[in-house]
Order: sequence, then C-alpha cells, then structure tokens
Amino acid sequence: MKLRVNARCVTVLALLFFSTLTPAFAQTDKDEVIQKLIARVDALEREVAALKLGTVPSSGSTASANTEMPDQSAVHEATPAQEDSRFTFHGYADLGFQRNVDGDSSKRFALGEVDLWATARISPKVNALLETVLETDNQVVVASVPVNVERLLLQYHYNDYFNLDAGAYRTAIGYYSTAYLRGSWLQTAISRPKLFEFEDDGGFLPLHNAGLSANGNIPSGPVGLHYVVEAGSSRNYGQSSTGYNFSQNAAVNLALCARPRALPGFEVGFSSYRDRFSPEQGYSMARSVWTGHVVYQAHRIEFLNEAVWAKFRHPQDGQGNVPGFYSQLAYRVGSSWSPYVRFEDIHASGTGLVGAYAPQIVPWRTAETFGVRYDLADAVAVKFEAGRGTSQLRPFWIQAAVQVAFTF
Repeated sequence: MKLRVNARCVTVLALLFFSTLTPAFAQTDKDEVIQKLIARVDALEREVAALKLGTVPSSGSTASANTEMPDQSAVHEATPAQEDSRFTFHGYADLGFQRNVDGDSSKRFALGEVDLWATARISPKVNALLETVLETDNQVVVASVPVNVERLLLQYHYNDYFNLDAGAYRTAIGYYSTAYLRGSWLQTAISRPKLFEFEDDGGFLPLHNAGLSANGNIPSGPVGLHYVVEAGSSRNYGQSSTGYNFSQNAAVNLALCARPRALPGFEVGFSSYRDRFSPEQGYSMARSVWTGHVVYQAHRIEFLNEAVWAKFRHPQDGQGNVPGFYSQLAYRVGSSWSPYVRFEDIHASGTGLVGAYAPQIVPWRTAETFGVRYDLADAVAVKFEAGRGTSQLRPFWIQAAVQVAFTF
C-alpha cells in the first residue's frame, strides 16, 4: 500500500540524512532518532493491518511512536458487528427444582443440560456447525459429566433451493424436533412433549442420525413449500427407561411443509421415516414413523399440534403400533408472561412378541401439563409447571417443577 511505501521511504531518507551530519551530532542521539522512526513505521504497518480487517481507528486512538499498539485479538474484539465475524457462539443452561417427576416421588434441585452451539464460516458457501451438550442432569458422580455431540455438520449452501448437511444431524421428524434445540430457554414450557423426548431421556423416536441431509425451498409461489431429504444411520443409543442399546442402521426420511405467504406464522407438514434397528444383538426389526403437524406462531399465540404413528415389524414375532399426538397452546400476556397448557395421548399396542414388548418401550398413556413462563430479562426466563400423567406400568401421578433458564 502507498502508506507502507511512503513510510519506508521516509525512514531511508532520514537515515541517509543523519549519516551525512557533522560528528557534532552524537551517535547516541542518532540511534535514538532511528529507533523512534522504526517504531513509527511499525505502528503505521499495524494501522494498515487494522484497515485491511475493516477496523478504522478513531482520530484519538492513533498511536504515537512511543505507544504500543494493541495485539491482534484486541482488533477482533473491537469489531462491533458479530455477523462480520466468521465465528458465532451461543450457550444455554438451566437450574430447577423438581417434585415427583414421572411418578418417582423424588424432590430435588437439578442442574439441567448445558447446550453449547457454535458455527464457523469456512467459505462464502460452506459452514461448520458443532452443538455439544454437557448432560449434567444425567451425571452419576460430580466429577463425571457425560458429553454428547448433539450435532456436528459440514454445511454447504448453494442457494435457497438446495442446501446439503453432512455429519450428525437432527432428523426432520415432525416439527418440535428441529424447531427447538436442547436448551430449555428456547421453548415455552419446561418439559418437551413426551413424543419428542430425546433418546437418552427415554424417547422412542429416532431424533438423531448420522449421514446426509438435503433441504431447500420448492418453487411454489405463495404456498411456500419446503423439503428435507435425509439418508444416514440411526443413532438410537439406549433409552434410559429400558437400557437397550440400539445399533446404527440405514435410515431414510422425507419431510415436506408449507408456509403460506398469506398466513404468516402458519405451517403445515408431514414426514415419513424408515429404518431398521436392533434392540439386542442379532435381532432386528423394521421401523416406520409417520408424522403430521399444524403450527401457528404469531400475534402472541403459540399453537402446536402434532400426530405420530410409529410401527415396528418382525417377520415372525408380530408388530407393534404406537399412535400418539399432542396439542400445546400458549398466549403471551404483556411483554413477559406466557401461560401455556398441553395435552398428550400415546397408546402402544400390537401383536405377538413385539406387541407384548411395546408397552415397556413406550409406557406413557396421557399427560396433562399447564404452566407459565416469565421472561425476567431478554436472556433469562423463570418457569413454573405442573401436570398429571398416566402410564401402563404405574398409577397416575402429579408432578411439579420450577426452572430458571438462560442463554449466553
């Protein structure tokens, strides 16, 4: 740059000028002047580097020859717009008090999961995404906290009609699974619908896969169609309620949804998922999952409705069926309060050995939940929730919880 060339020219001319002066000019004085000039050139070069990064120092921040310039990390911190950075980071955590959760008669404080979510822009069309969960709610001893790589993706964005994710992804089964990450702060309620509980928390749906996931818009004008096509290996690892270790098997999924332009906040869609899984070594079954959802989130209203039908089949041992649905309604009062209510119904049945086994994998029957969320600040929410549940394995129970959830 011209600034760098001019600075070096000034230095050379100054050195030649001082070398021709009479001996009356002491050598120590010349050395001091030369060191000051070199320091000034270094300062100017750092300013040029800052200009290249898009950080323009104010007139009062220009360093003198005897002032040390900030290091490179300070230059990055001075960049005000996060979108100009190639890195983004978000964190979610919660702390709560639980009573009689799932009818276990316990009363305890519980530190929830710590969800860490980060992305890095590799190129204009390629991103990397990492979501890691510290499962403090599942730790056995204080010094041992399970770490779960929730998502690890290399994402290629070609245009609005085609995007490709490669790695460990959240399967596009239904709406709730992909709309809400693990951080409790993101969702209105404390608990998730039982249909969409995670596999390591007792859920029976394959909400995590490893493989390829393509998505994008379908040219459809005001209808606003969107597609997801996925192929990978199911990542069902041991439901906590049964202890089974599901092996990884081939899986395919297709999901379509519509977001009409004339109805902002409205979405309707369905998904069809198939894979094979093994509840034990040498024993595998075919699994199919169909879902449909109707969602409206606008004008202070949150209205979520989803239906699921899961089917398990074995050629000799029969089949199991798990139909279920949930409906959740919330309304934002003022700027901070959001009361909500949710009803769920799930019934597991079937024929043969698989049918007899289904209630043990999916024991729930109904769940009625109500609560309120209060946004204490932009990044902090306090929630209270109570409910009643029934199961095929135990009498009905009443549970309650209080939670403080936040993001950072």
